[in-house]
Amino acid sequence: MSKLKIAGATLALVFAASGAAFAQDADAELMKTPSSEGIVTNATSCEYEGGSVMDLTDGKICFIPIRGVSANTANYDGKGLGVIRCTGNGAFPNEIIEPGGQYCRVYLGPKAKKKTRAELEAELAAMTEAELESTN
Repeated sequence: MSKLKIAGATLALVFAASGAAFAQDADAELMKTPSSEGIVTNATSCEYEGGSVMDLTDGKICFIPIRGVSANTANYDGKGLGVIRCTGNGAFPNEIIEPGGQYCRVYLGPKAKKKTRAELEAELAAMTEAELESTN
């Protein structure tokens, strides 16, 4: 093997090692700046704390576990263990969705306003009228 190839391979290993060290430093820095005390208010903090972001008919939510008592400290923020409690996560109403209280549905925006019966009936009537006109 030529000296140039050896130097190139060595240089590549040095860059790879420094890149891995930089990634570890970045992860360590994230651990020093966890989410706001186990509270999620947006999609990024939801995923950072181990939750899943979903778009449902009534709005965008974060489905996330509630931490056990032993993990209710800031030392566990950012380790994908969930939220400390279901209440107090942002400005929108949140719900515990499991009878045992293990998971929380955190709304990341306002709940979609449900249509009234009159609005639904008016839409149905308009669609029916449009269909009848198109067949004639």
